[in-house]
Amino acid sequence: MTSFRAEAAAMGLRVPPHSNDAEQAVLGGLMLSPRALDRVAGRLAPDDFYRRDHRVIFKAMLGLSERGTPCDAITLGEWFVAKDLGHMVDATYLMELANTTPSAANIVAYAAIVRDHATRRRVIDTATRLVEQAFAANDDTGELLDSGITELMGMQRVETTTEFTLRQALSLAYERAEEVKRLGGLVPGISTGLTDLDDVLGGFHDSDLIVIGARPAMGKTALLLNLALAAGRQRRSDSGDVETVPVPAGLISTEQPVVQLGARFLAIEAGIKASRLRNGSHDESDLERMFFAVQRLQDRELVINDRASVTIADVQRTARRWKQERDIGVLWVDYIQRIHGSDRRAKKNEQVAEVAAGLKDIGRELDIPVVALGQVRREVENRADKRPNMGDLSDSSEIEKEGDQIAMIYRDEVYNAETADKGLAEILIEKNRHGPTGLVRTQWIAETMKFADWRPGRDWDA
Repeated sequence: MTSFRAEAAAMGLRVPPHSNDAEQAVLGGLMLSPRALDRVAGRLAPDDFYRRDHRVIFKAMLGLSERGTPCDAITLGEWFVAKDLGHMVDATYLMELANTTPSAANIVAYAAIVRDHATRRRVIDTATRLVEQAFAANDDTGELLDSGITELMGMQRVETTTEFTLRQALSLAYERAEEVKRLGGLVPGISTGLTDLDDVLGGFHDSDLIVIGARPAMGKTALLLNLALAAGRQRRSDSGDVETVPVPAGLISTEQPVVQLGARFLAIEAGIKASRLRNGSHDESDLERMFFAVQRLQDRELVINDRASVTIADVQRTARRWKQERDIGVLWVDYIQRIHGSDRRAKKNEQVAEVAAGLKDIGRELDIPVVALGQVRREVENRADKRPNMGDLSDSSEIEKEGDQIAMIYRDEVYNAETADKGLAEILIEKNRHGPTGLVRTQWIAETMKFADWRPGRDWDA
């Protein structure tokens, strides 16, 4: 093979990316340790192998494993003969694979090499096809470009299997339990910055769709921005203290332009009355506090898209690009009902259903939490108890199905000027696939649009 590659190179021919050694190491390792198949089955598919006989061998291994039959060289050889497929794979080659592989210790690393070369081949195939289509195109190339980018960006996804045995499921669950135990009380997901909310949710979990709903003026955008500033992974420092390490994030804002978002971030972080920033009454002291707030936040990796009219396909492409370029760990979306479906002429509830499913797909594909705001129907205001539930979300049917965690915001002072609960914001956990539901009380500091841990009677300095 080496001499052929050299001759091909000398002739100006390009051989598709592949590693014969890595493919042989994977197959030989599986023959030596059939149980290692559980470690690579989620990383490889038969088509990932470059050589045709290697694809056939790996496919046979998967089939034997499903029946609980070991996939050593002898069993494989007998299987090929029984299936009248002996002409496709030489029994001598099977023995050679097993005998020339020292162990299965590095099989995951070799599988990654095989997968990497397979991805590169797919990129080459797709790009070549797009070039040919572009030369042949006689009309508007916008759709061609859009579909091509989507296809190429889709290759960035983290490849995982979608089929597991019970043994694999139990093993993964046990490993997760061990991991959480090692955290020693730290929040296992991305921290919200709100202690009681973290206690109930365990933070925001990778691959989840989290929906936060509320009526206008309840502070749902403010809550999202507070969560964005606080988001991070908890860890213990060398001194034993708990610290939160910020994660790169992306924000889709369909309602507010970036300058308004920047002002709200400044008000929250600097503790300055937002009204002062709007009417220009801020003083030198405020400017000093804003200066230090900028210093604290300037290295925070948060990328913002404030395009007012977007489709769910736009959001998916943007999220994939951010994941590839910036390795975002969470996506914030403001808000679901303002994102369009693929067919803008479709009924609103159909578009919302497509958007909810699309946001869930983003979380699963990129393995990140997606936290999206949702609008609540005005009919809730006709009830005596105006606290919303997840059924009050506008066009809520699919949102209820797709959401892993759904929370509502309620502030009694919005409706009752004389309420005893001024400064109290209730976060009502309506759905939680990871734990309990219930009520979380938080402090709402209206002047700075800040949410904080609930401390009854606390004198807040705005």
